[in-house]
Amino acid sequence: MQFPFKKIEAVKDVSFTVQNNQVFGLLGPNGAGKSTTLKMMMGIIEPTSGDVEILEGNIRNRDIRKKIGFLPENPSFYPFLTAYETLDFISGLFNIPRESKQDRIKTLIGLVGLSDAMHNPVGSFSKGMVQRLGMAQALINDPEIIVLDEPMSGLDPIGRKEMKDIILMMKRRGKTIVFSSHILPDIEMLADKVCVINKGYVVGVGFIQDIIKSELKEIDIEILSNEKISKILENSKEEYKYFSIHENKIFITAGNIKTADVIVNTVRENDGKVLSFIPRENKLEDYFMNLMKD
Repeated sequence: MQFPFKKIEAVKDVSFTVQNNQVFGLLGPNGAGKSTTLKMMMGIIEPTSGDVEILEGNIRNRDIRKKIGFLPENPSFYPFLTAYETLDFISGLFNIPRESKQDRIKTLIGLVGLSDAMHNPVGSFSKGMVQRLGMAQALINDPEIIVLDEPMSGLDPIGRKEMKDIILMMKRRGKTIVFSSHILPDIEMLADKVCVINKGYVVGVGFIQDIIKSELKEIDIEILSNEKISKILENSKEEYKYFSIHENKIFITAGNIKTADVIVNTVRENDGKVLSFIPRENKLEDYFMNLMKD
């Protein structure tokens, strides 16, 4: 029995530029095309059209590949080798000199938190430990560019924090980092620039500092009210994003600063009291969700 084979166009017209010493985040829901894009960057998948230029050259060039470190989404290693032996084997692929290899391996194993398990076989490792080892192998050649596919996958909270610290440390050392994630806070915390992919298409590219602008999205106001204020504000509730009265308190979400000013002035003029006034700014989540609606 033969099953029909259906071709799927995983990504289309994907284009972005990453600058030196930049942390670039590839953001999108599961199945959006993030891993496919990174695999094309690494030369693992051949694109049907277009070009990938890295360090002003082609990824097929051996000299360019030596300057790149890559962590795949699901790293896999020989289960019978220890963590130390795994990194020793990989360092040999990069012709790292024997006199510096041992110190580099031990440093990286300590950096990713595997010192206590460096002589244990990888087959006994948890998913999080394998992920840590994957990060170490991505750094073994002291690369100029580090490409990480879902680097926080499978890690516990401590591991996630340590992985983020490593990425930021690599940036301080002048490295260029490209990483994918579907976790918004990870991108927002680490990335200088973000590319949002959905259903194989780039739907948005921008610098985080431009996306998370110091513009008010909305304002939450809590008011200690009296009957007069309640009636006045309730008559205008259609102007608010949210309006609720609970006992002697009114909760309002205003959509802009002008509306919020009117509310505050009304409260003060009628012997009420503003208990809290909390502005909420634009977040990466707002940017992302708006793109997903299209």
